[in-house]
Amino acid sequence: MAKKTTKVASDVTRYTAYSVREFERNGETERDWMRIGIAFPHEDGKGFNLSLHATPVDGKVVVRLFEPKDESPQE
Repeated sequence: MAKKTTKVASDVTRYTAYSVREFERNGETERDWMRIGIAFPHEDGKGFNLSLHATPVDGKVVVRLFEPKDESPQE
């Protein structure tokens, strides 16, 4: 039987899934990025597990590498 290993949460690469809506405001095109899920790469690097909390109306999902926000106090 193969030994299963678990990775520490901070070592796991993860991606955030978004639905991006374009709209016009004051004659300019703007975009609203709504976080709708998360993705984790397969161990073999050949795919992803995608967990969505919502489904975009247009069917388009944008997946970006997760980058934590720096929440340190500003001076």
